[in-house]
Amino acid sequence: MSRMTGFLELICSESEKNCSLDSPISLKELPKDGGLYAELGDGFTDSVYYDKKTVKTAPVLFLCRCAKQSRGFEQLEAICDYWQRQKKYPQGESFSLLDVTIAKEPNKIGRDEDGMYHFSCILNCKLYY
Repeated sequence: MSRMTGFLELICSESEKNCSLDSPISLKELPKDGGLYAELGDGFTDSVYYDKKTVKTAPVLFLCRCAKQSRGFEQLEAICDYWQRQKKYPQGESFSLLDVTIAKEPNKIGRDEDGMYHFSCILNCKLYY
């Protein structure tokens, strides 16, 4: 498993365990009948050290589709709140998670014709490897 795949799976599994979500977070696509989805955004390098160790920022986009406007918002808010308040982050096999900040607060981004609401948020995750 690649470093970034392991990182994304860690973020999703920890969020599912600790955030009282209505459904698992999909890494394939946003479920049509409602649910959550996560994907990595364009990351960037913060620092490179002499031994070639690197600190990178990896944005994680969370999307939610939900029939209830308040519940969709609450789920993304729970994810942001959980990661924002961590004092010690879980670690991966090939990376260390140093910090998580909210780059984009949970917000409504649209609504389908069938009445499903869409929400998004972005977490900036600082990784060391």
